[in-house]
Amino acid sequence: MASRSLKIQCWKCGEQQEALLPFSRYEECSACKADLHVCRACRHYAENLSDGCHEDRADFVLDKDTANFCDYFNANPKAYVAANDSESRAARAKLAELFGEEPPAADDVAEASPKSEADRALAELKRLFGDTD
Repeated sequence: MASRSLKIQCWKCGEQQEALLPFSRYEECSACKADLHVCRACRHYAENLSDGCHEDRADFVLDKDTANFCDYFNANPKAYVAANDSESRAARAKLAELFGEEPPAADDVAEASPKSEADRALAELKRLFGDTD
């Protein structure tokens, strides 16, 4: 049995991948290491359905982002969907306006933030009260 290859996009980062068919449960993205045999990367995936799948015979999968054993998996070559953060930016702008501050620029929102929640809290305290070190 000869194996073929399929060009797909990673559902998580959008990186182009070339996967061998039959598609293995252990396939992962070469860029972000996300599992590729997941509901979110399947042609049957439908976020608007209660069980998230158009395939009636498929077993329910709770975690749509991790590898599973679904027999009905059919790789979606265009599975990546860019996040729409317009609501988040609008909320930040309203909050800044409420406190009399300048709304954050799109670049400020996307800039790299400290790694842990504690680091973010410390950075915010330093911003509010000045660096006292």
